[in-house]
Amino acid sequence: MSMATVDLPYIERNMSRHKRVRLYFRFDGRRLGRLPDDPDSEQFFREYWRLRRMAEAGAVPVAPAAGLAGAPLPGSFRFLCVAYLSSDPFRRLDATTQAKRRAIIDSMLLDPVRPGDARIFADMPMQALDVANIEVLRDRKKDTPFAADERLKVLRQVFETTRPGRDGKPEKIVRENRALLVKPFRIRSEGHHTIRPEELAQYIRHHGVRSKAVLALAVLMFTGLRVSDASLLGPQHRRGDEFRLRIFKNRNRAPVTLTIPVHPVLDMVIGWHKPRGMNYLMTGFGRPYSIKGLGNRISEWFGQAGLDHCTAHTVRKGLATLLSENEATDSMLDGLFGWKDGKTSKIYTRQKQQAKLARQAILRIDWGEMGNLLPHPDEGVEIPAATSDKKAI
Repeated sequence: MSMATVDLPYIERNMSRHKRVRLYFRFDGRRLGRLPDDPDSEQFFREYWRLRRMAEAGAVPVAPAAGLAGAPLPGSFRFLCVAYLSSDPFRRLDATTQAKRRAIIDSMLLDPVRPGDARIFADMPMQALDVANIEVLRDRKKDTPFAADERLKVLRQVFETTRPGRDGKPEKIVRENRALLVKPFRIRSEGHHTIRPEELAQYIRHHGVRSKAVLALAVLMFTGLRVSDASLLGPQHRRGDEFRLRIFKNRNRAPVTLTIPVHPVLDMVIGWHKPRGMNYLMTGFGRPYSIKGLGNRISEWFGQAGLDHCTAHTVRKGLATLLSENEATDSMLDGLFGWKDGKTSKIYTRQKQQAKLARQAILRIDWGEMGNLLPHPDEGVEIPAATSDKKAI
């Protein structure tokens, strides 16, 4: 089973200044080697398992990162972080979320107190970690505001860590959550691009309507699924003319099961690609995509079509916009996308009417002239030729 199926442990992901994702093998707090960039390649798996076998066998020196050897100093920032990493709120998080938070905490612990200072934040007394020092940790990521806000978000969770009190009831290790006194950057933006029909047409013409790239696009266009759900979608989710699946997001905390009618166009596109396993979308090595792997692959397919600004999420956003313009109601959108508004009364309405509302939403999908590039179930199918000789894999 590959990284395309699950997120393998010990993988560190870093974004370079050129917006390229770099992968490293990290074991017991130490980076042991860089991995090939393509997580679906045979070279990646060979190098990953070579490093993992060496690390687990003790064939390479495995030690905590510099400055983090041994037990944490009592009352230090690292002491508080270790308590948080052992707490129930942290243990209840998904493994992927845990890994991300560990990486964020590690980076803060290893940050020097001041540029060029040998002292690091790990050994700073908890009481000294005041608003000014929290702002320093935040501002070390000011060039990437969202990463800065993620640091602040994690710090707010860390400061809420409790321990058993004298009466047996949990009490906070640090009485005041000073991280709440620090403002996040919260850079306002319009978010992801909203894809337009002409951009979808450009993508389909480039890759060819029978390509795997267009299969992935059709799944997104006619279901509205997030890439985390599209990567898992397969024949086992189909019941007649409907897909039924539990969505990946919040699957443990607040699970939601969607029933989505199979759009006739999507039905025909899927029919061109015989499933080779439990997933409609598979890598060139016959393995299911990981969530990140599929998201990156779709972004690459957009880039090959000259649409570098488009991603899987731009299609989801474009579909929601399209349906709104075609007079779909809020309830229909809630039904298709599985959105919640937090009102108790609508929880029960949604449970009873979700499938019906989703069907009404599906009937309103009309991508205009661009739709002529894909097959119509009531007409003969003429397949446009791909404009690129390079086949998408």
